[in-house]
Amino acid sequence: MGRLLVDATDLVSWSGTHGGVQRVVYAVTKELFLSGRQAVYMAFDASENKFYVIDFQAIYDRIENTPKSPQAKEGPLARKTVAERIYTRMKRNRIAIAAARPVKAVIKRYSPTTDTPPSRDWVAFAKEDDVLILGMAWENLNIQRVLGEQRKSIGFHLIQLVYDLIICLYPQLHHPSNYLPYTTHIKGVIADSDKLLAISESTKKDILKFAKQERLRVPQVEVIRLGDELLKKAKDHKRPAIAGLKKDFILCVGTVEVRKNHTLLYYAYKLAAERGVKLPQLIIIGGSGWYSGDIQYLIATDPATQNEIKIVHGVADDGLAWLYENCQFTIYPSMYEGWGLPIAESLAYGKLCLASSTSSMTEIAGKMIDYFSPFDTQECMEKISKYSNDEAALKKIQERIRSNYKTTTWSGTAKQIYDAIRIMK
Repeated sequence: MGRLLVDATDLVSWSGTHGGVQRVVYAVTKELFLSGRQAVYMAFDASENKFYVIDFQAIYDRIENTPKSPQAKEGPLARKTVAERIYTRMKRNRIAIAAARPVKAVIKRYSPTTDTPPSRDWVAFAKEDDVLILGMAWENLNIQRVLGEQRKSIGFHLIQLVYDLIICLYPQLHHPSNYLPYTTHIKGVIADSDKLLAISESTKKDILKFAKQERLRVPQVEVIRLGDELLKKAKDHKRPAIAGLKKDFILCVGTVEVRKNHTLLYYAYKLAAERGVKLPQLIIIGGSGWYSGDIQYLIATDPATQNEIKIVHGVADDGLAWLYENCQFTIYPSMYEGWGLPIAESLAYGKLCLASSTSSMTEIAGKMIDYFSPFDTQECMEKISKYSNDEAALKKIQERIRSNYKTTTWSGTAKQIYDAIRIMK
């Protein structure tokens, strides 16, 4: 039996609050580490285009013991404009800038200007190795290129977690600079892997659709379920400092970007105001993403919504746990998802989530919760009104959730992944 090599590049290079992918990478890697399973943890050196061995204990200590950064000030706009954030991301990821070039130019050696790297314990792959990629390898196309070349040369097993193919199949929901790099990456992932781990049946379906479209050989595809255990225990809950937070509120968690469809919520609240329908205050928790500046400006400056909808950036896990625990229910209007972790987290807290009726989102809880079309403003408004004004109906559905919804632990997710790898032997 060969070694298990787990890529933790995202955790080495990431600072600040973890986003969705980083949370998955850390949660799974942490559980593999704590379980005592033998594994080598590694990261990619972008200047040398090689993987090196890392000490995961140091990452664990840093994340578990370092106090979270102070909550960002509440406000309608991000600290940087959308244009500034696009430029910053492109500057950090030169491959993204190259998106308009031919693919051959995109996958050339990635050599950012950096200080002389420290001495590295470079990874030498062996034929019997199992190499597990969990994170955002699409941030640097050389990662997949190197893995593909080394796998072909050496013959190790390559297993990769696939979150979604939204950029490939629905490019209008992302910035255009993402399309070519991400599509190029996914082609390599499908062509060069021995097994793909999809986070939903919807993602598996999209993998097969894209592979057929691109005439690619499809490796084994296995669906695994992401963890959704409670973020924090009750004793750790800490009310976040949100000015004007009302007693009755509903919660929406997720990056504020065009795909997450916060525009629908704005229109639903405008429609309710026009028709004299009373809705609870809406608290939106998430960083700023693609094409969200306009809707954030509208929400913050419209007298009809500026006190009824609040967008808050940078809430730590203890504050988010408090919001889940104290909200009436949650809502998730996304147009398309690979999974929809905030839906599962809401259910883990015993709270109803009104969710979009598309892609993977109906897989999480089936008929246990209620849905609406992400393109129907009136239906969305009516569902919010129904459950916020009918205490009996809300109590009934939330009792059903608490009695029947089975939380998936991150240790359970890690075991699914570990078993999926070892069953290949």
